[in-house]
Amino acid sequence: MKVTWLDERREPQHAANPACPDGIDVDFSGNAKETCTLSLPYPAKGCGQYLVVCEICRRTIIVTATGHSDDPRSVKLACKVIKKAH
Repeated sequence: MKVTWLDERREPQHAANPACPDGIDVDFSGNAKETCTLSLPYPAKGCGQYLVVCEICRRTIIVTATGHSDDPRSVKLACKVIKKAH
């Protein structure tokens, strides 16, 4: 997967969530059987988004971040590639 940082060049509007001092793991898989998990640069460089693109199936998502301790540290996606039985 390819990760691109899209910097908003602004300061965060809110303080970090103290319940998540070590970041969060974002799950976009919808409980799919086939998934891919990717570590994100943690913490983020500031306010912005991570553009995540699977270079195989082209699934694309955006995950927001603020440069705080409660930023996403990983993302889990449902895999769009259907594995054929051999």
